[in-house]
Amino acid sequence: MNADSQPPADTLAALPAGSDWLIGGGQMAKLIKSMDWSRTPLGPIESWPQSLRTVVSLAQASNSPISLAWGPFHIQIYNDGYWPICGDKHPTSMGQDFRECWAAPWPVIGEAYASACAGKTAYLENMRMFLDRYGFLEETWFTFSFSPITDESGNIAGLFHPVTELTSQSLSERRTKTLRDLSAATSKSKAVQEAFDASAHLFGESNLDVPFALFYLMDEAGRSARLASQVGLSAGTPASPIQIDLDPGSPQHWPIREVVLTGLSQPIDDLAVRLTGMKVGPYPEQPGFAIALPITLPGQERPAAVMVAGISARLRMNDSYRAFLELIAASVSTAFASARAYEDERHKSETLAALDRAKMLFFSNVSHELRTPLTLMLGPLADELAEQQQPLPQARRERIQIAHRNSLRLLKLVNNLLDFSRIESGREQALFEPTDLATLTAELASGFRSAIERGGLTLTVDCPPLPEPVYIDREMWEKIVLNLLSNAFKHTFHGGIGVHLAASEGVVRLTVEDSGVGIAAAEFPTLFERFRRVKGAASRTHEGTGIGLSLVRELVLLHAGTIEVESELSKGSRFRVTLPIGSAHLPADQIAGTTDLQAPEHHSRAFLQEALQWLPLESDSLAAGGCEELGPIAAVASTEQIGPRPRILWADDNADMRLYVQRLLSSSYDVQAVPDGLAALEAARDQLPDLVLTDVMMPRLDGFGLIKALRADERTRQLPVILLSARAGEEAAAEGLEAGADDYLIKPFSARDLIVRVRTHIERAKTHGERMEAVQRRVAAVEESSVRNKRLLLIDELTKLHNRRGFFVLGESFLRFLSRDQQQKILFFFDLDNLKNINDQFGHTAGDDAICAMATALKGTFRDSDLIARLGGDEFVVLASMRASEVEAVGARVRARLKVLNATDNLPYPLETSVGAAEHASNESLDMLLARADEAMYTDKRTRNRS
Repeated sequence: MNADSQPPADTLAALPAGSDWLIGGGQMAKLIKSMDWSRTPLGPIESWPQSLRTVVSLAQASNSPISLAWGPFHIQIYNDGYWPICGDKHPTSMGQDFRECWAAPWPVIGEAYASACAGKTAYLENMRMFLDRYGFLEETWFTFSFSPITDESGNIAGLFHPVTELTSQSLSERRTKTLRDLSAATSKSKAVQEAFDASAHLFGESNLDVPFALFYLMDEAGRSARLASQVGLSAGTPASPIQIDLDPGSPQHWPIREVVLTGLSQPIDDLAVRLTGMKVGPYPEQPGFAIALPITLPGQERPAAVMVAGISARLRMNDSYRAFLELIAASVSTAFASARAYEDERHKSETLAALDRAKMLFFSNVSHELRTPLTLMLGPLADELAEQQQPLPQARRERIQIAHRNSLRLLKLVNNLLDFSRIESGREQALFEPTDLATLTAELASGFRSAIERGGLTLTVDCPPLPEPVYIDREMWEKIVLNLLSNAFKHTFHGGIGVHLAASEGVVRLTVEDSGVGIAAAEFPTLFERFRRVKGAASRTHEGTGIGLSLVRELVLLHAGTIEVESELSKGSRFRVTLPIGSAHLPADQIAGTTDLQAPEHHSRAFLQEALQWLPLESDSLAAGGCEELGPIAAVASTEQIGPRPRILWADDNADMRLYVQRLLSSSYDVQAVPDGLAALEAARDQLPDLVLTDVMMPRLDGFGLIKALRADERTRQLPVILLSARAGEEAAAEGLEAGADDYLIKPFSARDLIVRVRTHIERAKTHGERMEAVQRRVAAVEESSVRNKRLLLIDELTKLHNRRGFFVLGESFLRFLSRDQQQKILFFFDLDNLKNINDQFGHTAGDDAICAMATALKGTFRDSDLIARLGGDEFVVLASMRASEVEAVGARVRARLKVLNATDNLPYPLETSVGAAEHASNESLDMLLARADEAMYTDKRTRNRS
């Protein structure tokens, strides 16, 4: 009860005589005592019959909502629990005719009331009714009863009316169902429009809480909103515009702009104006309130859409109503996000499919175009090799053979791409012929015997005669067998390869097994995808397109067969192809009747030639004079040699490429050719070359991995490295140079370009080495002088490094002698962290140990030719000649060495350092360079302290 509904204090104090029978009760008891009942049909309170007094006393003593209707005029009397149900009708409703007070819900309760008046108790449970207790018809739920009350004469004198209001519970249940139905209705939406339409449709069926709803979708720029869906209002009315301009100053019917800018819901309380002349909602009354709610996608700050939801004309807006509408907005947001993600994924898939179709068309067109020039290349080359009248010189024959072999390899690749594109586009038509499959398979496998045995492996062919011919497309079967054999040979280094064919239960099975590197089980689901290559798998070469197994699967499927794989890492693999016997499963128009067996010479030759190139050639280590017939190109490389010939280490997994480059360079250099990066690294560590020339894509260790390993080794760090790669473009070249290469050459390259670059880098490395030797001699001379003259002492007694004086005396010489060097000069500034704390906690002996450990880490990281000095206290500097790209890695190596020393010596304190570096600029003094490195160090220290 609010203050306005309470009787005045002085009225309650002046209780009339004769009401002392009403003892106890609450505010309503006081109100009853204070009222002048003589003005009502009940008469003065002191004249009330005992039956009425008894019932009133019982009602007032109860905490449950109870009302009484007494006498022929149905006068209403109620207790403290009941008066809130009366709402704004109280206190007028006290002593009012019950029928008049509750005229609005009378269609629901009237029959029960009449039944009780006739002497029969009526009980109504969870009844929905509309009360006018707050100035409007309000939707409510009640459980109540009407029980007759007899007076002293035994006649029915009134009704006992206990009540329980269930409005909150009933609304909660209805709204929970709405939310559940909304989630179910939108969960399968695969487009944003579907999500909004499904939400609007549900609100149309559940319009008691949401009489109308508008969904406005923002454009990408956030400058306008489009009506995506609506319910309860027709699209295009003044209250539901199709498009809303969100620019400042533009008129808006709804506060869409405010919601977008703030991300918060906005209440709307002037619907009478906004909905003028419109019929909205399930009730005759117009909704008086609405709310605009944001629809926000995960990870976005601003709403992507706004929902305008109407408030029921027969409900009050309260916290639970607002929470319900916000949950609706959240559910719509989830549906929106899911639909948007599905749309994005579908768009991505469609884009990828379009790109895939374009790629397949490109492969098909290019493959056709390449076959003509390849034919014109292969023909003359074959004629040259077959010439009998004028035999070719050996060197020339070898060069033509390289061109011929690689033209065949290119033709095989073109044919594979053409086959694959035809299968993908559905244009590949097989011609199935009854074939002696055992004989054909045995001949195909035997054609690989020479390559397999040269690779140190054994070949087992087990193809016994089959009971009947098998219908296959012979050319396709050749590609199936040869691709599986080629794949097995590529990944097998020890043991052998087996080919088995057997028939049983209406099918024939081909099994190709090996004892190779094996395949991880995680790779099985994607093994037969096109362009798929097992990452990190050891192989004889890194070359390949990744379409071999995918092509095999497609060819097997064209035969209505299946292909399976069994494999275990380091134990080998087994590929099993199963084909049905007979022809009933094949298209009738693709079956031929011939049984002639054609020799598979053409395809076998191409596969065999490629496999042989994966093996080391006997000519991989040519003598110095092996290029006498290279002509003008060799002349470029030939230079007058004084002293031993420079050594070049050359790594490439293609045997023909190794042989070609080796022949180009061997007239002036000793060239050691190896098949991969790991072999190159071992060779470089065994005998230091003058230059490393390496391909990028190689098995076991690629070119980038080789450079990283060389740069990490003190002995090989300064070796010049030239990368050769088929990856063209500025980005590829930049990636190679950032990896630490000195130069980058793109295949195909001219022989003259390669020779010139090799010669330039070898001469530059030689000049750099001579300059470094001069610097070392100068440093040694100054140090010797400092020993003779104690006043010029340049060595720190504790660390045996140069001291501050030594750094400034030798640093200028260092920069002056290297002024013409192509590499950058970098000054590192190191500060040993926490030295003061170490001294304070563990003593100065521990501090000296930490300083010596720092000196050890620096000497272990930098070269002897670099200038390492202790400036004093915890500060160290190093002046080094290196690439700027190496700076970060060098700092990380120093920190790593400190951790190793900490663990090795079991020190009770951590060894850490802050690092700064600065690159020497032209004509910059050593003082200025030191200041910049010092500032970089403090920046690093501040950053590390914050983290």
